[in-house]
Amino acid sequence: MNGTNSRRQLQTITVLVSMLSGCSTSIWVEADFPQPLVEQLPVSMGLILDDDLLDYVHYEELPRQAAYTIQIGEANELMLVQLFESMFTDLTEYNEFPLIQPDSVEIDGVLWPELERFEFDVPIGQRDEFVEVWIQYLVKLYETDGQLVTEWPVSGYGKAEMIDREVALNRAIVVAMREVGATISTKFTDQPELQDWLQERGNEAAL
Repeated sequence: MNGTNSRRQLQTITVLVSMLSGCSTSIWVEADFPQPLVEQLPVSMGLILDDDLLDYVHYEELPRQAAYTIQIGEANELMLVQLFESMFTDLTEYNEFPLIQPDSVEIDGVLWPELERFEFDVPIGQRDEFVEVWIQYLVKLYETDGQLVTEWPVSGYGKAEMIDREVALNRAIVVAMREVGATISTKFTDQPELQDWLQERGNEAAL
């Protein structure tokens, strides 16, 4: 995808700045996601992953702990592209609206996900044994002309045993993202607006 080098340069600068600011923890989320075991929907879908999603960095200073810089952008791309490729018979990536479609490409709609909320908790007491993560995406479906069909908030929760702080936080994030992916893949056609949209396109088979 275009802009990969510039995104990595920006992320590297962000990490360096946070490291120079004092006591800090920098995490570049490393993840692998299982292939969703779902039947593909007979839909040709467009996908927009914008810079806000691909460059997503969460920075937070926790009292009595440290400043955390958490890079989630690459994990976002890995999860969402693999997820939607598994869900639809065809997937075409675009940079933004308005869509510029080659004559040979016809799509039914466009998905535009965003990472809406990210929260985490790292224990500081000996009795607290787990790192926890809460994450929420907003999955937006558009017509090809840019008209919004629906918005669907999808949340995930992750928990990991506190052995190593960085490793546990990374693991909890991945668990939360996997829950999001599982919800999207299994509940997509349960959403009323999405059911109507599929039926309008003669995709009763998808239901």
